[in-house]
Amino acid sequence: MKDKNLIEPEPDGFDRKGANLSTQIGPVLLLTAIFFLNFSARVVYAPLMPEIEADLNITHADAGSMFFYLSIGYFITLLGSGWVAASLNHRRTIILSSVVLGLALFFTAFSGGLKTIRFTLLLLGAAAGLYLPSGIATLTALIHERHWGKALAVHELAPNLGFIIAPLLSELIMIWFSWRNVPVMLGV
Repeated sequence: MKDKNLIEPEPDGFDRKGANLSTQIGPVLLLTAIFFLNFSARVVYAPLMPEIEADLNITHADAGSMFFYLSIGYFITLLGSGWVAASLNHRRTIILSSVVLGLALFFTAFSGGLKTIRFTLLLLGAAAGLYLPSGIATLTALIHERHWGKALAVHELAPNLGFIIAPLLSELIMIWFSWRNVPVMLGV
């Protein structure tokens, strides 16, 4: 007996059997760009910490707590992202993640104190945690199984580029502006 999926087109009408990775490179690059912004939003605060500490007159321990709140938000929504995606679908979950991430970056820039920044970073982490499961699911749904390795390799360039570009970008922006402009520019 033949497997039904091998002889019939996919339910969405796109026949992936003969699909080349190059035919779907646009969506792969879009997902990679979204992941890059998602990841960069989480790591951009490390090079900003000395400026944030001075601006808010906080200790190193207080600054470290900001990363704790960001990580808690990420952890919680990473665990619950399956339920969110089941309610919304993967595409809408990615959109929700991106919009809330941008808003959280924007609100972080205008936070006046440590408690407000902790809350906005918790929100930022929560928004970021929604992306990865839906991003991977969308990527593997778009690409034929035999090209998953290549597509995932392109997608996973995002965090590596984020580790390099986010600190450089933040330092470049802080030549002319304060640290508060970095999350705003990243969130836009």
